[in-house]
Amino acid sequence: MTKRRVIAWGTGAIGMPGLRQLIEHPEYELVGLHAWSKDKVGRDAGEIAGVQKATGVIATDDVSQLLALRADCLVYQGNYADREAQCTADVVPFLEVGTNCVTPALMDLIAPRYGRREFVDPIEAACRKGGASIFCGGTDPGFMTIGHLFSLLSGAGQVECVNVAEVCDLSKYAGVDSMALYGFNMPLDFLPEMYTGDTGRAWHESTLWAIGEYLGVQLDEITSSWETAGLDYDFEAAFGTIKAGDTAAIRWTMTGMYKGRPLVIYRKIERVHRDAGPQFEQPLHNAEGGYQITITGSPSFHTEMAMNLYDGCAITALHPINAIGRICDAAPGIYGQLDLPIFYSKNVIR
Repeated sequence: MTKRRVIAWGTGAIGMPGLRQLIEHPEYELVGLHAWSKDKVGRDAGEIAGVQKATGVIATDDVSQLLALRADCLVYQGNYADREAQCTADVVPFLEVGTNCVTPALMDLIAPRYGRREFVDPIEAACRKGGASIFCGGTDPGFMTIGHLFSLLSGAGQVECVNVAEVCDLSKYAGVDSMALYGFNMPLDFLPEMYTGDTGRAWHESTLWAIGEYLGVQLDEITSSWETAGLDYDFEAAFGTIKAGDTAAIRWTMTGMYKGRPLVIYRKIERVHRDAGPQFEQPLHNAEGGYQITITGSPSFHTEMAMNLYDGCAITALHPINAIGRICDAAPGIYGQLDLPIFYSKNVIR
């Protein structure tokens, strides 16, 4: 079996578990690593990832070196929060030289028809120029709202309502840019960028439009509400010190209406303390995170998935990584998950 030659970009909370899996994966050969942090540049990828072997791949911040590798695929795991233009500019040169890309970051590509054109159009043009393909996955939006959801819908009959909820305790998550988008540590009546701006519409409301489309209908409208909760004492989270009375939990409910009834309900329940927002949905088995999906109709059924924070970050990285073979074999263009044949891990522990 010929291994796919891959470059990894990003060594943060999402990138690190992805890097570890790439190093150990029987189908992929890591040939390049981009590191942003100066203390990682010049170090072996195995040392950075904390695995017990050297890889011979030395981290660099020189993009021209990575482009010259002409790898089969770039695994792009950069931070997309407030960096959409920069992330788009990062991947375009690789696509233009024919290097395919998988990523959990460029969320305007989750449902590209509903993504912001200023980020989708340059990527489409780069795919055409280089004859390359790109796929954006992750957890939510991504696997949970498309792959997992539609595997459940394969057993459904008449569908009255689809209800999807992400429930996470993010007290150990230190992604400052991402957390700020949700308004943590702000007054309870503060409405943050994720709710009021283009970011939330591109990342999450687009998911509802796409689910409606996949179900074969055009939603009439999406309504939205934002709820917050705090605690009556200060506490420390990885994000920073959260002040008493400020936002420590949020519940964002988006409802896709069809012919006067809710067809798709999509919730984000995020906390930075386990006790914040007890009235909001709670993860299964008191886990750090999880996903709840309810299909109402004939038949009706409910599923829940529980995980810790590290495993949730790993799934975010591995969902697109598992698509590398499919995306390398695909015709040029942007692919959603339902545009690809089924993909899954073949990395069996030996």
